[in-house]
Amino acid sequence: MSKELNFIKENPMGFLATVDENGKPRVRGFGIMITEDNRILFGTSNKRRTIKQLKVNPYAEWITKSKNSSTLRISGDVVIEEDMQIKLNTIENNPVIKKLYVGREDEFEMFYLDNVEYDWFEMIIPTK
Repeated sequence: MSKELNFIKENPMGFLATVDENGKPRVRGFGIMITEDNRILFGTSNKRRTIKQLKVNPYAEWITKSKNSSTLRISGDVVIEEDMQIKLNTIENNPVIKKLYVGREDEFEMFYLDNVEYDWFEMIIPTK
């Protein structure tokens, strides 16, 4: 597994940036999941502004930070996941998502980033 995916697995909570209908940036807390084939997946309700913004402007960035303040920013093209079986498996295998979406599976929307670019900032503390 790559350095980036290991970092994400250790720090799965971060912030997702999109652009709203007025061209203004919008940032919100967002957790992610990594699939068996190492795709980074995001999930949310299709009633939220996040998905509406991504359908209009399908580009996003997500950033996470470690305890030592190293950060990893991921950017890429948004692809909406259309495979209902992947959505159902995600709901079934994630206790938090399961609480939110059992019985409301049609409201659960997933997406991932394609053409991903990683940007690192590693906190280096000088030694004397």
